[in-house]
Amino acid sequence: MIPALNYPFEEKLVAYDPGRQEGKYTQRIQGTQGEIERILQRLLDEKVIDRVDIIPWSDQEQNRILQKYFGDKKIDLKDFSGAPIYQYLYALDMCRGDYVFHADSDMLLHSPNEHSWISDGIALFQKEPRVIVTRPRAGPPQARNWIEKLTGHSFESVPETRWRRVEFTSTRYFLMDMAKFRACLPLVQENPGEPLENSLTYTFKQKGFEQWNLTTLDHWTIHPWRHDENYVRYLDELIWAVEHGVYPFKRTGFRWDMRTEGEHIKEWLTVLRKHGRALD
Repeated sequence: MIPALNYPFEEKLVAYDPGRQEGKYTQRIQGTQGEIERILQRLLDEKVIDRVDIIPWSDQEQNRILQKYFGDKKIDLKDFSGAPIYQYLYALDMCRGDYVFHADSDMLLHSPNEHSWISDGIALFQKEPRVIVTRPRAGPPQARNWIEKLTGHSFESVPETRWRRVEFTSTRYFLMDMAKFRACLPLVQENPGEPLENSLTYTFKQKGFEQWNLTTLDHWTIHPWRHDENYVRYLDELIWAVEHGVYPFKRTGFRWDMRTEGEHIKEWLTVLRKHGRALD
């Protein structure tokens, strides 16, 4: 992530929750706490990151965060599927910057080395008072219909503008203007037990703020659909592919998801071999 972002961050933090996984997360391949902590210590020693914030689970800290960001201590700590709410907000609370970039630890990012989109995002915040969140394009190009699948080429029109407004704010990754975020507090849940991203989307809309995303293809991200055995086995190669802008144009699933389960991994392995990667 750090080379792809190519930005002189004031600080680079990891929020680490050693607590028990719940809901859909229990089905994923789990590392051990010792393994994760050794990785984090190595990242600290190599100065890739500056600090690890361990999520505290005391009633006092939970109440403080929920009261500060929702104005209500009774908000669920996690959503209906087991996804974090309190943890995300605690991590944001530990940041000092005027602008914060957040990414889930499994996100893969592609950017040209010579430029950082974050600089453009900050400039957008300063120019557009309504824009509170921005991020790059979700996923590289993908065949959308039978003609594109047949020809292997995209006929998608070139966007007229570099930025476009989107309706939904995902918590997978975002760049946020923290002064505008604080102006939105307290957050409002449209429905009890909903994911935090739903609450952010609803609150921003109610308070008159917007999210704008990059439309260009020089910066994009992709998210692994499953943390399955194929994904773990070929992770180094998949990272290489994203860093170098290599991807199967004809592939399964949504544009923003990397499908690796079962036969779907072959789509990625085929394109990697075409680019000279030796795979076992």
